[in-house]
Order: sequence, then C-alpha cells, then structure tokens
Amino acid sequence: MSKWVLEGVTKVFDKTIAINNISLEIEENRIYGLLGRNGAGKTTLLKLLANQIQPTEGVIRKGNEELNNSNILTQEVCLARETINMLSIRSSSVKEILDIASRVYPYWDDEYCEELINRFSLDIRQKHIRLSRGMQTMVGIIIGLASRAPFTLFDEPYVGLDPVARETFYESLLVDYEENKRTIIISSHLMSELENLFERVLIIDKGSLLLNEEMETIREKARVISGDRERVEDLLKDKKVIYRQYIGRLANYTVFDNFTEDELSDFKRLNINYSPINLQKLFVNLSRGGNFNGKE
Repeated sequence: MSKWVLEGVTKVFDKTIAINNISLEIEENRIYGLLGRNGAGKTTLLKLLANQIQPTEGVIRKGNEELNNSNILTQEVCLARETINMLSIRSSSVKEILDIASRVYPYWDDEYCEELINRFSLDIRQKHIRLSRGMQTMVGIIIGLASRAPFTLFDEPYVGLDPVARETFYESLLVDYEENKRTIIISSHLMSELENLFERVLIIDKGSLLLNEEMETIREKARVISGDRERVEDLLKDKKVIYRQYIGRLANYTVFDNFTEDELSDFKRLNINYSPINLQKLFVNLSRGGNFNGKE
C-alpha cells in the first residue's frame, strides 16, 4: 500500500509561518489524531493535505505521485469542516449541498448519506447559512462519512454538538471504519472523548511537529514522576523528560520513555511516585514548552 508522504512542508501566509518544515508519513487505513492548540496550524495542515492550498516549500505525495499535480489524488481526499466559505454554497439548502458533494466525491454512498441524515435528525430543506453551528457541523460530518473518501479529514468535528450528537458521530465513525477501511485524520484541541479513537497521534505547535507516535506507545511511555527533586533528577538523567514543574524541593516530571523493573523498584524504595499520564496532560505539557531533549 502507498503511504501519503510530506517532505519538508512549509506554509507561509505573508510573514507568518503556519506550517514549519513538517516531514511525515501517513499510513493507509488508520485513524490519526491531529492535536494542537487553537492557531497551532491544524486547519492549515488539513487544507494542504486536501490540496485546497499549496505548500510554500516541500511536497505532498502518495507513492511517487505529487498531490498538487494530480486530480485523481485530490478526489481521494475529503476535508469535512463545519465552515463552508463559498457564499453561493452557504446560501444553498442542505439537500443541495449534499447533492453537490455526491457529484464531487467518486466513492459517495447515497444510501449511507440518507441513513446519517435520519440518524442526526437533520432537516435538509434548511439553508446551510441558517443552521445552528452544531447543525452545520453535522453537515460536515455527514459529507465526511458518506464521501467514503480513502483519505478523510475531520476538522474539529464536535463544534456545537451536544454530548448525544458527539457520541452518535464517534459510534458512526468507528462502525463505518471497520466496514469501510480508510485513512482518517481527526483534528482537535480537546481529546478526553477522542483518545480511544486514535491509533496514532500527531501533536503540532506553532506549525511544528512535536510528536508522532502510536497511541499504544504513548500509553506505555508517557508517565508523570513526582518526588524529591535531587533524587528524581539523578534517576532521570538519561531519560526523555519533556516537562518539569518545581515546588520547592519537590518536583513533577513528565517523561516519555521506558523503565526497567529495577528502575521502578528504585522509585518505590526512594518514595518516588510513578503513574501514567493521559493524552490531554501530555499534550498540555508539550504545548507549553515541553521537549524531547531532556533539557529545561
């Protein structure tokens, strides 16, 4: 199977670097979480992957074929968003927008689209511009799922949705993914509800890629270690410490590394606490200045 590959991709708007030299391989038929704060560059990266904008530097390709030279590759990508920028389309009814989408995406499934409309109780006679924000998000979700695009991108697909609608989306996505495998990227700055969906996680900040790891690896390696500062510093001198927080003589360390049984025994003997850290806390600590160099 061919992977999607980004090689040295940079995007500059005026003098602002939105995406900064990202190189990355995206495997087929997996669910990725694209995490970052507001303004981190998530939407810009998704637009680059959808061929809606072009890189200032670098290339995006699948196999040996570059995305910006291929109409066929572009048709394989669906970027599902709550926002529709073209006024002429926003002024259309939901039915008209879905009809347009059915002609744009070659793998579109009309029957599944109808099923999703009923599942989300969406009034397709309404004009898109008059829908609530949550209903606009539902339109984007339905387009993303019904497109059956081999490369489907969801840009914060929970905006304005109540808990029931969000759960309906998560369940629909997982069921359809099992029946119709494809590559899915979900961008988010909230992850407590989404963590269990992701197979691999990408974290970006200020346009740069901070983390690209399997979710299983994150669960195994991401830890918070707390205790006497001097003792812990010595024990972690060869480990990947991504964030430090000092409280007098005590300190908390967010670490991304493996530990032997002997090392864990040392923690217990020295009264040093060692516990898993969830994805959201790891994300927060990386985004507020963390690193993988073991340096402050």
